[in-house]
Amino acid sequence: GHAGSRGLRPLPRLRPPASTMRPGGAAPAPSPLQRKAEAAGLRYWESSLKKKDLPCRGRDGCLTFADYPDFRPNLTPEEILRAGAFGGGYFRPIASGVTGKSYGATVHEEFPPSWFKDLDVPSMVVSSRYDAAVNEYKVKSGNGLDHWEAKGWMRVQDPYGWFQWYCRFFLGRRTPDDPRQISRWTSAIGPKGRWRTYLVGQCVRQRLAWDDPAASPVTRQTLLHWAYRITEADFDAIAPELRKGKTVVYLGKVSDGPAKTVQKRPAARAAPKKSVAKTIAKRPASAAQSSRATAPPRKRKDQ
Repeated sequence: GHAGSRGLRPLPRLRPPASTMRPGGAAPAPSPLQRKAEAAGLRYWESSLKKKDLPCRGRDGCLTFADYPDFRPNLTPEEILRAGAFGGGYFRPIASGVTGKSYGATVHEEFPPSWFKDLDVPSMVVSSRYDAAVNEYKVKSGNGLDHWEAKGWMRVQDPYGWFQWYCRFFLGRRTPDDPRQISRWTSAIGPKGRWRTYLVGQCVRQRLAWDDPAASPVTRQTLLHWAYRITEADFDAIAPELRKGKTVVYLGKVSDGPAKTVQKRPAARAAPKKSVAKTIAKRPASAAQSSRATAPPRKRKDQ
């Protein structure tokens, strides 16, 4: 019974494919299909500066970039897209005012195919119609591409905006524009960033749990677009000062003293309350600062 097996050789040890996204390792080299994708700006393998390795994830969930230790988002580009972001149309066809070129629906194919595996790309990545139902918090968040081009925040190397820059930075591309983009993130989302603080302020004001989606869903969606999701530890680092009377940008004072009770988040994830979304949407125009220029969507009829 063993005679037939004498000629068999042991199977070779399987190695992970070269395209594996290994934390701390080199980003996968672009495949021929990625190289053929429509180029919008400076693709992640094209910079003249030395490429860096992929980030690692710390125990606190934050991504760490060795050359920019203060830049600590906690979501990868893939996680953002899979959560539901930008109304489903970040990489839709656009006519860029900064490059003077029009781009089709294949710009996203520059990035690793694993990011889009089993994802409904037409409705979640390249949709020409902004659909708030695609977003994780089911609300509209962000300004249009026209707005941010007019503000002067867009650059030729990343004509789609901050998230396009982040995708490329995550994959190791480095450019002289990186400090500016990271500074924008820090001002908006960092430990003392206005949108992180604003969300904590809304939770304190409404006496809702840190992870209750009913507390400022529009701000939560904005944070998602900037590669960040609030954590209990980050909430606890800010909330005590706000409860003692520290003011919050766009909100002012949010507490008249320590909260006696905090409503617990419902066991089942509740849909955002419309009344809350409307309240946030009616903030003064001054609240629209340059930090929200994650762009697109470009102007559409439904905006």
